[in-house]
Amino acid sequence: MLAATSKFTAGAAVLLAAGLSALSATPVAAQDVRADLVSPVNPRSALACPSPDVYSRTRPDPPGTPTLVGVAMFFHDVSNLNDGDQTITADVTVMLRWRDTRLADQTRGDASADCPVPGTNLWVPVIEPDNLRSRQQYYEPRFLVNGRGTITYARRLLVQIAQPLDLRAFPFDRHEWRFTVWPVVSTSEEVVFAELPFTGRNERMSLQGWTVGAPVPHASLEERRGRLGRYARFDVALETTRESFYYVCKLGVPLVLITLMAYGVYFIPTSAVAQQIGLSMTSMLTLIAYMLALSGGLPRISYLTKADRFYVGAALLVFLGLMKAILTIVLAARPEKMALVERADRTGRWLYPVGMVLNGLNAYFL
Repeated sequence: MLAATSKFTAGAAVLLAAGLSALSATPVAAQDVRADLVSPVNPRSALACPSPDVYSRTRPDPPGTPTLVGVAMFFHDVSNLNDGDQTITADVTVMLRWRDTRLADQTRGDASADCPVPGTNLWVPVIEPDNLRSRQQYYEPRFLVNGRGTITYARRLLVQIAQPLDLRAFPFDRHEWRFTVWPVVSTSEEVVFAELPFTGRNERMSLQGWTVGAPVPHASLEERRGRLGRYARFDVALETTRESFYYVCKLGVPLVLITLMAYGVYFIPTSAVAQQIGLSMTSMLTLIAYMLALSGGLPRISYLTKADRFYVGAALLVFLGLMKAILTIVLAARPEKMALVERADRTGRWLYPVGMVLNGLNAYFL
């Protein structure tokens, strides 16, 4: 009886130890996969590629265990940002990494064999982007496999992404563009994303008129509209800040000068009515031309930008100068009313500059 009891106790201890070992092996294995995914890519020529005979269309992980897929985006260039179409064009490499032990070969070691891209006979995570307007591929995809079966699949694409912009702060605006990818079919029970340390950008960009920030990656699980379950999601946020010096010099300074030109109507003698009307009309028409020049580069929006508010205030100031010139014409035939015109001139000489300052404060600081 004692022998049977000790055998049972020993067997239970073995089973308990095996269970604890299995429980601890799962996070260790997951950490091992994650560490392998974030390790540097080490491509080598003349290494043997996996045989297509070991390829399989099923996922490398068993049912109930999602496949960890590392994702990274490297921006070689941002060539265009069209705030009229609300699109951005970027030359970007999209990298996916996952482990498939069926393709492992210890003879490769840490190096990766540069292999032909497999067809449909090997499981590959298929992703789709959000808000993609167009894409072009100039280089063939790269398919690399190292000794542990870690696969690196990279594609370099020229993509155009569309995104609604908030232009209220124009020309001192900044925008955060989001490059988002999802699995086409697989839910989070099959595929989860992880951030790879390879997301970044080149130091120099060909985009003019904007400052491009560092891309910031983020992996998460989200619900998708019209689909059941939760899905892996990978975002890269790329902030762009408009360089406003061009607009200040080319549009802001001339606009201030045009407004100051209209200010001269308060210093022209009341006897020179034609000169007052001519100066006011010239200022108004020039102001309208500048407003049209600005509106051609922006989308049709239902709100006023900071620049629009400044232009509207300037137009009101110029229009008041025109109204003063018309008042001079009306009262010129009535000498007893000329004192009213002179009082309007004196008041306008100090009130007009105050109006310009208040217009600037209201447009850009309130």
